[in-house]
Amino acid sequence: MTASRFSLAVNGREYQLDDKLARFDPSSGDQPGGNGASDSPPDWSAGIVGLGYVGLPTALAFHGRCPRIIGIDVSEERLATIAAQQADLAVTDRPRLEAALADGSLELTSKPAAITETDLVIICVPTPVDENHRPDLAALRAACATVVEHARPGQTIILTSTTYVGTTRELLTEPLAAKGLRAGSDVFVAFSPERIDPGNPDHVQRETPRVVGGATPECTQRAAWAISRLTDVVYLVSSTDAAEATKLYENIFRAVSLALANEFADACGTLGLDPIEVTLAAGTKPYGFLAAFPGPGVGGHCIPCDPHYLLWQLERQDRPSPLIEQAMRSIANRPGRVADRAAELLAAGGTDLAGATVIVVGVVSRRPFR
Repeated sequence: MTASRFSLAVNGREYQLDDKLARFDPSSGDQPGGNGASDSPPDWSAGIVGLGYVGLPTALAFHGRCPRIIGIDVSEERLATIAAQQADLAVTDRPRLEAALADGSLELTSKPAAITETDLVIICVPTPVDENHRPDLAALRAACATVVEHARPGQTIILTSTTYVGTTRELLTEPLAAKGLRAGSDVFVAFSPERIDPGNPDHVQRETPRVVGGATPECTQRAAWAISRLTDVVYLVSSTDAAEATKLYENIFRAVSLALANEFADACGTLGLDPIEVTLAAGTKPYGFLAAFPGPGVGGHCIPCDPHYLLWQLERQDRPSPLIEQAMRSIANRPGRVADRAAELLAAGGTDLAGATVIVVGVVSRRPFR
C-alpha cells in the first residue's frame, strides 16, 4: 500500500488523513493472472458478469486497456440489444461499443463457464428491494454462486454491486474457501463500489476516484490494479466490509440531503419563498453546506433502494436508525405530496383533480436493468 497526501475538508478545516487512507500506486500492483508486476501476462482477460447500466459501461471502459473482454449476462435479449448497438449508453460510450465489437475485443455470452477463461471477474448485478423495501438478493446470490462455481486459482474477483456490509465475505470469500480457494493466495477477492452516474456527462469513469477493499492486503493490491484500468485515482481501505459501508454512506448521505431539500422546499412554500432562490443563496457559503435541489422524487435506482440494505441489516440486529428511516419515509411519500400539491393548485383555479387532464413532463417509467 503506497501512502500519499490525502485530506478531507470538514466545515472549512482541512484534516490530514495519510494514516487512514492510502492512494494506490499502479506501478506497485500486480496484474490479474500474474505472479508479480515484472512477469504479468500481456494477454490478460476480464469477465464482466451482468451487462446493465453499470456492467456494460465497465466493460467498455476496459477497451484499449484489456486485450480480451468477456461480457456475461443471463439475458439473451440483453446480449442481442448490445450486439445490435441499441443499448442505452452515454454518448461517449457509443463509439467504444462500436469499436469493441468491430475489433473483437468484446465478446458477449450467456454461458457462465466463460468465467473460468478470465483472469479478472467483475460482478455488476442489480440489488433492488421488494415491495416491502426488503433487499431482493436473488440476482446477487445467483451471480456470486455462479462465479464461485466457475472460479479457478489465480483469478481476481471484484464485487461492485451496492449491498449490505459483509456480502463479499459471505457470498464470495467464504464459499470460495469452502471450495479450496483461499483469498489472498489462491484467488484475490475484493469489493469496489461502482460510481457510475448514468446520463451525466460531467462524471465520467476515468475522472471519478474509486475505493477498493480486499479480503487481504494482497487482494486489495490486485483488485486496485484492475480498477486503476478504469480510473486514474484509486483509494484503498482496510477491508471488503469498509468498502461496502463506504458506498452505503455515499448513497444514504444523498438520500438524507434530498429528503431535507424537499422538506425545506415545502417550508419555503408555506412562507411564500422560492426554494430554488434560497438554495442557491445558501450554496454561496464555501463551507458547511452542500446544495441539493427539491423535486418530485429522488429518481433513479440507487437512492430509493440502497439505504434499505443498511436499514434491513440494522433491523436484524435490533438497532434503530431513526434519521435514515425518516428520510426514506419522506422519499417514499414525496410523489404523493406532489400529487396533493397539483390538486391544491387546480382547486385554487376552480378545477377538481378528478376531472382534470394533467401532463407530467420529464418522467420515465422505471424499468429494471439486468
